Amino acid sequence: MRLEARITRHVKHLFAHVPDTLDNRELQEEIHSNLAARIDDYISQGMSEEKAFQTAIQHIAGMDEVMSDHRRVHRVPYWTALLQSALIYSLIAWIITIPMRVLIQGSAINNLLMIVSLIVGGTYVLYILTNRTNDPATSVKTTVIRIPALVLWNRRIWWLWAAFIFVLWGTQAALRFGSNIWFNRPIQVEGPYQFAVIVIAFAVPLLSVIIPLVVHRAYRIVSKYEVRDAL
Repeated sequence: MRLEARITRHVKHLFAHVPDTLDNRELQEEIHSNLAARIDDYISQGMSEEKAFQTAIQHIAGMDEVMSDHRRVHRVPYWTALLQSALIYSLIAWIITIPMRVLIQGSAINNLLMIVSLIVGGTYVLYILTNRTNDPATSVKTTVIRIPALVLWNRRIWWLWAAFIFVLWGTQAALRFGSNIWFNRPIQVEGPYQFAVIVIAFAVPLLSVIIPLVVHRAYRIVSKYEVRDAL
């Protein structure tokens, strides 16, 4: 039997006597994802596929652990990875907006993103330097992540972001084209400069996607840095 099919069968067995609710279906998907990530990690460490599967399922042998609301992660690696992701996202946004510097509005946005990148980068470097130590006590420090809350906020932040974009785009459309639409006049764009201004006005709000991406990343890397029992 293929490994993916074995993982699916095992997870379905865990949830065999659990009510079929939306929350439980989402939790089932989460457990499936985490179990697959564990197995991939063990295989990359040199385990055979069978040994990796058997070792991974021991960590979620029953529903008591599966239904747990909390996960312990290694604090320093987890926050380092999250800050690194935030820095990468902000740098990408800054690079993307460099061509916008030909316009006053674009220059302001690019400068703002540069400042954000510097702040995030400074925080990232400071965190690494602060936690650079050979003290064993520091290396084993953990942070407790409440998975249901993180999953909830991961879903909510995307809906809030979509609503934010919808409102801003609607406002921009109303301010720029409202009178044309109201009086049934054609919308005219007078030259490439005005076209660029309009494009920037509608494109800039999309850069706020950095926030939901960071929250999503915080959820995705939990399994990677989760505290695991010694083999």
